[in-house]
Amino acid sequence: MIPSYQEEIRIRKNKDRIFWFVVIVMTMFLYFFFQGYYPNYERLLDGANTSKQAFLKPFGIIDIHVFPSPDTILVNNERYNNNSKTIFDLGEYVVGIKKDGYLPITFPIDINKKNPFFTNVVNLFALPEYSRLPINFDKISVYDDFFLLHTTGTGWLVLVGSDFQVIHRIPLRYWYIGGLYFTDGSNIYSYSLDTDKFLNVIDRETSLPIQCTHISYFGEKLFCHDSMRFVWTKISEIQEKILKINDRVIVTSKYIYNQDSANMNWKYFEYKSGTLRLPSAVVHLNKIPYFFENGKLSPVDKIYTGALFEYWLDSITWVKEFDDDTILLWEKQGRAQFVFISSEKIYSGLFDFEDINDITVHKLNGAYVFITKKSAYIYYKGAKEIVKILDQADVAWMVDAKIFFNKEWKSYVVDLLRKVSK
Repeated sequence: MIPSYQEEIRIRKNKDRIFWFVVIVMTMFLYFFFQGYYPNYERLLDGANTSKQAFLKPFGIIDIHVFPSPDTILVNNERYNNNSKTIFDLGEYVVGIKKDGYLPITFPIDINKKNPFFTNVVNLFALPEYSRLPINFDKISVYDDFFLLHTTGTGWLVLVGSDFQVIHRIPLRYWYIGGLYFTDGSNIYSYSLDTDKFLNVIDRETSLPIQCTHISYFGEKLFCHDSMRFVWTKISEIQEKILKINDRVIVTSKYIYNQDSANMNWKYFEYKSGTLRLPSAVVHLNKIPYFFENGKLSPVDKIYTGALFEYWLDSITWVKEFDDDTILLWEKQGRAQFVFISSEKIYSGLFDFEDINDITVHKLNGAYVFITKKSAYIYYKGAKEIVKILDQADVAWMVDAKIFFNKEWKSYVVDLLRKVSK
């Protein structure tokens, strides 16, 4: 009886030892795992020449979400399962994504101790299909929920629906400004779709019709270049005279007003380096306004001591902000060059454009679409190359997610959000 009881106690003790050993091992494993290390199995399995091999290896995680689900994702030519949060050793990798009927994408990533986790959402674009439109036009604008077509030789502006069926014809003696506003070169008019009539826009303070020979539409507000003021002073928070203005920046003699992403309020910053001539060259970097001066990108507030971004440019042509990203576009040695600056990383590219002085950039589904007069490109931030999706067009515009263009006197459209049906 006694030996049997002692044997039972010994067995229980051994079980307890094994249990606590497993607990300690798993606790250590989980601790080091959450610290970004895992056991070096190569050393454990191969004891030869282990003098330079550590027992623990640092790792990172690659988490890529692709929509729609791709045919293949390769990471350094090894298959990767979509949305799998896979462990990788620290190092540089090249990701390639392919799906039948869609534009492929290749981009490099760097997994290191400072940035061990890489997460990216990629929305693939279908291979472009060009559809002929029933009406030919020279320019297209968004007008409320409709399209406004500019044509030559007809004497009309044509208002059409999404199906391009004619709704209204507007006399060509009125030029479209933006929003619901038109001008005849001196007066500003609003147009009613219900009555098909033009009415003078009345000044809210004087109750008189508004006259302006040079009018623009910024942030859903009318701006008169003749007086260098917004049409209604009550709308503007700016009291001093405006010297320069673009889509997001207003320059006065003492201040730079940067419009926020909500397109509602203007935040001002005092600058102390003299007269600023190019408001288009003022932009936010890490929430601090910067401007170009003598080829350098400098902070507006000289007291600010943060990092100074410097790019030596031959001629700056375009600056724009998209949420947390700022895009700079310039010409260097006869070629177009662009750079994306964000709080995470700086991306840049070098490629040829037909006309660097007339480029627009749009953000769509996490990618950027570059539109010139004759071509269109798609660029995934961080990708190895930019993809040309339209070439040798006469004129190209992007409205919402569609690119409209003319070719051989005919008008076409490319739907960038087209889904491939199989």
